[in-house]
Amino acid sequence: MAFQTTEVFYPLVTGKDMGCGVAYLRIPRQDVLRPFDKAKHYRAFEREVHGMTDEGLGGGNHFLSLEASQEYLYLVVHTGSRNLGVYMYQQNCALLQEHNPGRDWLPRDVATPDYVREYNRVLAYAASRRREFVYKTYDFLLRNRYVAAGSPALADSCHNLLEFTADGVIHRKGSTQLVGDAEVVIPLSMSRGSLIVKPNRWDPAGAEALWSCAHGAGRRYSRTDTLKHWHSLKKTDKDAYRRQFSELLNRHGDFDSSILQEFDFAYKDSAMLLASQPYLLRCDETQPLVTVKFTGV
Repeated sequence: MAFQTTEVFYPLVTGKDMGCGVAYLRIPRQDVLRPFDKAKHYRAFEREVHGMTDEGLGGGNHFLSLEASQEYLYLVVHTGSRNLGVYMYQQNCALLQEHNPGRDWLPRDVATPDYVREYNRVLAYAASRRREFVYKTYDFLLRNRYVAAGSPALADSCHNLLEFTADGVIHRKGSTQLVGDAEVVIPLSMSRGSLIVKPNRWDPAGAEALWSCAHGAGRRYSRTDTLKHWHSLKKTDKDAYRRQFSELLNRHGDFDSSILQEFDFAYKDSAMLLASQPYLLRCDETQPLVTVKFTGV
């Protein structure tokens, strides 16, 4: 969802995780020394990811993954502002109570220069957390001789934010901000990988969409219906997922519901996504190799 206002703004529209986004660190194939050894290193990698920052990845659909295309290895992370976002949400609630009790909007002039600086500090913090995750993952791969030292490319995007401009306030909730001609990651699903796209600035549909795009493939099934679909699958189909993602099985030899809800059958495919957003240029598409999730809050 993306929309623009001029006289007012809706400070709570992004929820508590303003600044949430997806970043990648892209490594050329020639710098990849060997495939990731899940049997040897997955648990060590998982522990390291969970200790990379004090606040962790977050729950729900947040993740860190290694993904590959024909030419690159991608380190992809989806996370946000965590506790600082909660703080900003509380500040916004206080402003609503002070200036417009019982309503969900504020006059534009409540967003003073000091307010905007503080809001942008939250966004910058979320982006810095994503950089920390991917560069620490890169260091893990270097130390364990999975990649050779080089100059990997970084790209970052945000899909939960208010953008304060001279013309008004653009609100984005689960809608990725397209900046210049920079690439952004659209995760497709945990078992399908990601789509790497950039905007076609010559397509007028991009401006009509406020230079925003989907932050994911979009669900085909609700979380409840996804679990029903899983239970309807044949044993052979379930076993194929268990073999591919053996590192994510619980001690009972099955997937927790939070994992099942992120598999490919729950989401639309990349062709459908691109067809609905013709102003996006397809740059690359990945396949997942290793995924780390954290199901806590």
